[in-house]
Amino acid sequence: MPKRRQKHGEEATGGSGEDLISALPDAILQVVLSLLPSDETVRTCVLSRRWRHLWKSTPALRIIQGSVRYRRALKQNNFVNYLLLFRDRLPLDECEISYRDRCGNDEYTEIFRFSGMWIDYALSLCQARVLKVCIHNVGMLLMRGNSAFVSKFLRRLELAGVILWQHAIDFSGCPNLEDLNLRSSRIYGPKMSSQSLRRLSITGCTLNVDAGSRMSISAPSLVSLQLADVVGRAPLLESMPSLVTAFIRLANSCFDTCTHGAYGDCDECSAHDNYGGSNDCVILKGLSGATSLELTSINPDMFVFRKDLKQCPTFSMLRTLLLNEWCVAADFCALVYFLQHTPVLEKLILQLRLDETQNSMTETYASCNPTVQFLVLKHLKVVEIRCHKEDEVVRQIVKILSTFGVSSDQIDVQVIQHTYFSPRFSFEQT
Repeated sequence: MPKRRQKHGEEATGGSGEDLISALPDAILQVVLSLLPSDETVRTCVLSRRWRHLWKSTPALRIIQGSVRYRRALKQNNFVNYLLLFRDRLPLDECEISYRDRCGNDEYTEIFRFSGMWIDYALSLCQARVLKVCIHNVGMLLMRGNSAFVSKFLRRLELAGVILWQHAIDFSGCPNLEDLNLRSSRIYGPKMSSQSLRRLSITGCTLNVDAGSRMSISAPSLVSLQLADVVGRAPLLESMPSLVTAFIRLANSCFDTCTHGAYGDCDECSAHDNYGGSNDCVILKGLSGATSLELTSINPDMFVFRKDLKQCPTFSMLRTLLLNEWCVAADFCALVYFLQHTPVLEKLILQLRLDETQNSMTETYASCNPTVQFLVLKHLKVVEIRCHKEDEVVRQIVKILSTFGVSSDQIDVQVIQHTYFSPRFSFEQT
């Protein structure tokens, strides 16, 4: 006899009418439900008696503004408040609060009305291990006011489109916090601190721009750091003895730029640089223990790296180093400095976007007049020079490298036509 073709939907029941999905253990079903927005999770209660109460004990809470069922802020807020009231008060693996849609003026005050209460519910009552708050195209959410985060269970914190004020960047009340990811946010306060933090990413954030001073970062347990495209002054990095990998990119929005072509040595820059009241390093001393380091600046006139080098930090553990054109500006001294102070360097990558208008970068190597005697870089295996064309700058770099015992066979010059070099390091890879 011919085989009967299985009807649509019989796969879920095994062809016998038995509901195989509902037969799964509660723990598996709750993991599946935890991937859905919370309003969709609640709607599964109508499927059958088996599903009636499963939503109450899912290990994740996902409040997604603009979902299919609750587009108006008032309706969504009422739904979420009832959800938290009737949900079993069990620990949360993750709490996500996301706002992505634009709203009218009449909705703006309502949309964030209960956000603080929901965050307190997740951290204090449900011991959430992961908290994500993402605000896009709506405005900005003032997080915690002037209060610090307090939770001995929180391990990962992701914030986007928020305002952190004063004590809100003191994470000493979260002794198990390991991952902190801040994006497109405003951060005001003299110091960000955490003894437990291992991974930190700050991208596209405004730092202390109103005060005009530098915010310091104290995270002695940090293993990886990403600091990119901040608005305001670059933060002062305190000692990070456990640091392994760091990616630093200073954009045009960083205020540490010398408009007089003096790379921070003019009187105007000296009067306003505010290095914490001293001549200490801002960035490089805190990074000196890293084994993999990327230091790039979109604007070659950014002076913070060069001023840091005057304090003579030594990168005794550094094995992989990526620099861009700031290190060859004016006199190549920054490049020479790194070659002198990276005794175990194995790989050097130079990304150069130079054109004929940047004449200040083509001065001869002799103008640098380094005072430290050159040593042969015994561990350096390869040098990659990525550029748009082989010009005088590239030839000067090759000449400098030969002084340190680097042969032409170790130098790989790559002519790349693209105008943008993407970073090799990303926070998610650590």
